[in-house]
Amino acid sequence: MSLASSKLYGNDELHLPKIIKEEFKEFPIDENTIFEWDIKNDEIILTPRQKVTLDDVIGMIDDDGEDWDIDELVYDG
Repeated sequence: MSLASSKLYGNDELHLPKIIKEEFKEFPIDENTIFEWDIKNDEIILTPRQKVTLDDVIGMIDDDGEDWDIDELVYDG
């Protein structure tokens, strides 16, 4: 017996059934949510995550103000 079903729409859109959305109710599901599908031990594992945007990445690398040469860092190590 099937727990839920989905339909594939134009532009490869897959709508999540209500039961799946309820399972992840603590996770904010919106248009930026990506669901990763894995198969482990013959079970489907569905994991939501948010898309990483440029705004998320800006500021992740700490620039302490020193001058640096990318060629030196890459080739001379």
